[in-house]
Amino acid sequence: MEFGFMKKLFKYIIPAAFFLILLFKPDSAYADEKEATIAKGVYIDTVDIGGMTVKEAQAALKKHIESLRGKSFAVLIGDATLVVTMEELDYKYEPNNYIEQAVKLGKAGNLIQRYKDNKDIEHGKKVYPLTYTYNEDKLMKILEKAAEKYKVKPKNAAFTRKNGEFIFTDHELGSRMDVESTFITVKEKLDNWNRLDFIVQAHMVDVLPQYTREDLEKCTTILGEFTTEYKDSSEDRAANLANGARLINNAVLYPGDVFSSLDYLLPFTLENGYYMAGSYNAGRIEQTIGGGACQVTTTLYNAVLRAELEIVERHAHSMTVSYVDLAYDAAIAENSKNFKFKNNLDLPILIEAFSRDRVITFRIWGHETRPENRTVKFENKVLKEIAPPAEDKVTKDPTKPESYRKVTQKAKYGYVAELYKIVYVDGVEVSRELVNKSVYNAEPAHVTIGTKKNSN
Repeated sequence: MEFGFMKKLFKYIIPAAFFLILLFKPDSAYADEKEATIAKGVYIDTVDIGGMTVKEAQAALKKHIESLRGKSFAVLIGDATLVVTMEELDYKYEPNNYIEQAVKLGKAGNLIQRYKDNKDIEHGKKVYPLTYTYNEDKLMKILEKAAEKYKVKPKNAAFTRKNGEFIFTDHELGSRMDVESTFITVKEKLDNWNRLDFIVQAHMVDVLPQYTREDLEKCTTILGEFTTEYKDSSEDRAANLANGARLINNAVLYPGDVFSSLDYLLPFTLENGYYMAGSYNAGRIEQTIGGGACQVTTTLYNAVLRAELEIVERHAHSMTVSYVDLAYDAAIAENSKNFKFKNNLDLPILIEAFSRDRVITFRIWGHETRPENRTVKFENKVLKEIAPPAEDKVTKDPTKPESYRKVTQKAKYGYVAELYKIVYVDGVEVSRELVNKSVYNAEPAHVTIGTKKNSN
């Protein structure tokens, strides 16, 4: 009977003891975790790590993340496409110990915990979800840079004059990306990303031009006009004046724009429509390509004065000219003198220039805002007259006989003169403003004499 009792005791004690060993067996009793394999049916995110070792699982997860970082999305910005990779946004997952947990799954803890873990795996896969992050600041900077690159500038309306009529060109709308709205849309997609490439339509807004056709249709009043004659000029000089008018005609200046005469008239070449004609150089008249261009700028200067635009740069001639009074001229020289003015009005202006019947005319068209009872006049004042030197400037010509003497350039008086702008309201003078002070050099007569000896 005693033997039978002991037999029954061992029958229950040994399994219980084995159960207790399993229940309280430390983790160290198992093989090294790095060599242990993960139970089947275990996933981290969408990566099946079942049956893998720790190293294999780590490699698989790294590969998965790299594949996600290589994915991209597109932002449609008007007609352009911006492609952004997840790597550019520093896409990554938050640190975790899921692999360490997974390798212990069904093997660690008490018997009940291990039993539960194994049953969970049997009935469905065990998934450890990953939490991903990306750099929102980088996303914003990428969108801002793209917005600047792909913006479409609006086009102002334009106008010209042809055959005495205005021709208007409609303005064109521009477009730009609304960065803030586009950022919100992209962020929403990224925060709920399904691991697939996606496309986002950028939020675009229209950009109005600064000046519309309606604005330009207001600019059809003559603000200033001036005419000079060149009836005694040579054919070549006359052609130069006509060419200068052609080059400047229909120039449009928007508010704030500065007109540079040389920008329009240069280069002084045959290819640009110019001929040889007289011009001032170091106190003498010489034949140069483009001679006569100063009369073009002088005529324009006087039209600009009457339009009351802002003079930026103006120079007097070195000597007096015949086609305007003292201080009314505006000289140019390719490397030293220019005539510039600024459109200081609120709307664009158009410069009309034409030449016919040996007369050159400039008109400044724009929006008239000056009151009708206000008028402007200009007056010059001679401060000083300078007599030319009595001694002639002599040039010797060895090909001419000693008896030869010819005046090639008459003596010129010099002057100091001022130009004033006078404003009247209802016929009463209300202001007098100095416009410029001009100095003109006196020049002696230029004489050529022969030096060839008589052979007899």
